[in-house]
Amino acid sequence: MMYYTAFVTFFLLGVASAQTSLQLSFCVTKDQNLDMYCKFTPASDPKLQKICYYMTENKLVGSTNSSANPDSTFKNRANVSIVENMCKLNLKGFSDDKPRNYTCFIKQNASVSVSAVVDKSKLQACSAWCVMQHSGAALLLAFLTLPLLSELL
Repeated sequence: MMYYTAFVTFFLLGVASAQTSLQLSFCVTKDQNLDMYCKFTPASDPKLQKICYYMTENKLVGSTNSSANPDSTFKNRANVSIVENMCKLNLKGFSDDKPRNYTCFIKQNASVSVSAVVDKSKLQACSAWCVMQHSGAALLLAFLTLPLLSELL
């Protein structure tokens, strides 16, 4: 019975590590541009190509795939890039009066997506605090590590 328990445990750990989780956050810049950040868990194989794209109302907003053509509404306005484990969208001239559903898609070994409704009237302004929220774990670790190291010295 113990062998079965060990086997099931390793199987579940393998399945959990193969899944990709996504977090989507967004804000509006002082120039009225929409910034969206889609944070994902990178695949275990660093050589695996990552493709990221954003869609709204079945229209392609932007993609890291250069052969994908965005909808004419977003052409030359959207910039999508991947830095480490974050896919960033910068949409210039964001002026939507009605809330829209934006979806971030990440393709590594499988395709995963996360959606959020963006309402311009309820958007937070992009600021240093907003950036800290995107990398909150690393920042918290830095703030907690420095006092601990100073006590050891």
